[in-house]
Amino acid sequence: MKTIYLRRAFKNRCPRCGEGKVLKDIYSREENCSSCALEYNRENGFFLGGVPVNYGLVCTFWIVPWLTVYFFGIVPVVLVVVMSILGAIAFTYLGYAYCQCLWLGLYFCFAEHEMPLLAEPVENR
Repeated sequence: MKTIYLRRAFKNRCPRCGEGKVLKDIYSREENCSSCALEYNRENGFFLGGVPVNYGLVCTFWIVPWLTVYFFGIVPVVLVVVMSILGAIAFTYLGYAYCQCLWLGLYFCFAEHEMPLLAEPVENR
């Protein structure tokens, strides 16, 4: 498992060269790397893998903390339900493109044999 691909994805960089950006902006991604021309889309439906990544992040960092403060009696149940629903919807739309980037990094992290080779080696960034 090569974690360099995942580290590059966290930084919104191409998993192969670490130079080009994967995301254009918060809502969309590039089709190819501007530096090494790696095609990001591996096949039709490839980036659907970003859905479970997004779901896991929203549950872990939004819903679970709200449920935790509810169980300790800090906030009322109505506030927990409203904030959980609103936050889950908002973070799903705001974070989906970034989760596609993370999915790309996770994919190559576990399927490193699928990474097309560069003509010249790039140092670890």
